[in-house]
Formats: sequence, C-alpha cells, structure tokens
Amino acid sequence: MQDRKSGGHTKKILVVDDQRSQLKLMKQMLKKIGYMAVTVDSAEEAEYILRGEESFSMIITDLKMPWVDGLTFCKKAKILDPNLKIFALSGFLYDFDMNELEDAGFDGIYEKPINKAQLVEMLDVGIEKNKT
Repeated sequence: MQDRKSGGHTKKILVVDDQRSQLKLMKQMLKKIGYMAVTVDSAEEAEYILRGEESFSMIITDLKMPWVDGLTFCKKAKILDPNLKIFALSGFLYDFDMNELEDAGFDGIYEKPINKAQLVEMLDVGIEKNKT
C-alpha cells in the first residue's frame, strides 16, 4: 500500500467501537486528514475482518465493549498479526490496569474524547512504526 500522500492511495484504519456516534466521528476525523476508516461496532466483527484478505495500516479500538472487550481483542489481533499496530481509545481508562494494557500489546493508549492533534500523533506513531 502506498503512502497516503502518494499515488492517491489512502491508508486504511480499522476502528472498533460499540458506540455508533464514536464510529461516525472517527470516520469523519480520519477522512479530513487523509485516511480511510473501516468501522465496526464489535470486536468479534473486527476479528472476522482481520481473518480475511483485507489489510490495515493500524487499528484504533475502544476498550469497554460488550461481549469481547478491547483488551481481549488486542491479544487476539496480535496473534493474527504480531506486527499490526493497535491503539486503545477509551473514556474509561481508570477501569483498566495500564501494565495489563501494555502487556496485551497496545502500541498506544489514549483517552476519549480525542482531538485532531492527538489523532494525528497516534497515526504518525502507528504508521511510522509500520514502516520499520
């Protein structure tokens, strides 16, 4: 996949969140800064997509979701692709142990609401890490 600034190809980011309003917001923010978001409202659906042929530059996932939470999803996604960069984005960070989140394999942890500058930072770190 080409860089987002070359050849008109867009980097794809998988966004996982059980709140549809958050998915819509993230999709709009990513589009404004030159990225394409594929959004899903459950970790189960995200895992299904990851098992398919589609590839992503990185994943942004909520932590607190019904059935399968973001922590469990991150562990499963890292088994499928250990090099995939995954960032946690949650309004409930205080409910989680930071060491446990890092041990799960998250490449970054951010608190909701996220602003444009934080999102750009997250993408720069995630995409840059994918290049190495």
